[in-house]
Amino acid sequence: MYQDLLAQAKKLAKADARRPKQANLRRAISAAYYALFHFLIDQSCRNIIGTQHSQAPYRYVLGRAFAHSTMRAACESFSGGTLKQGAQKGLPPSFTVPPEIMDIADTFVALQEKRHSADYDLSERFGRSEVLADVREVEAVTKRIKSLPNSDEKKFFLACLWAWRTLASR
Repeated sequence: MYQDLLAQAKKLAKADARRPKQANLRRAISAAYYALFHFLIDQSCRNIIGTQHSQAPYRYVLGRAFAHSTMRAACESFSGGTLKQGAQKGLPPSFTVPPEIMDIADTFVALQEKRHSADYDLSERFGRSEVLADVREVEAVTKRIKSLPNSDEKKFFLACLWAWRTLASR
């Protein structure tokens, strides 16, 4: 799904050769955000359930439990490099958020804010080059996540996208 959303974002951002319509640029931003949103959910569910084809129905059902606000809260914490005490409790004393995960989390937060502006703030204007840069950033982030080693830190980050609210409040 995320690949189709990224393709849609590119197509919308490149529409209207001379003067891009704000509606197309706004929808492109939204599509780029949702591409990242669904990609992170898919990666998290693969981490939790598994990657086998026969496990897909379980991943899809679990994927419905993810919430934008929970994912944002987790990403805000991870992007800052320090976790709330409830989430940090019990982790090895040497635990640090890898810079790659901080960057991925920061991209999610920034793009969610931009999507909110695109969807709700009609006074905000967007340019084609800015929107295409956001689309390229989502493409880069998806590649970075896939290329990260399957470390405990990566697995923990992906699980926190689902469990953050409960975990951080303990």
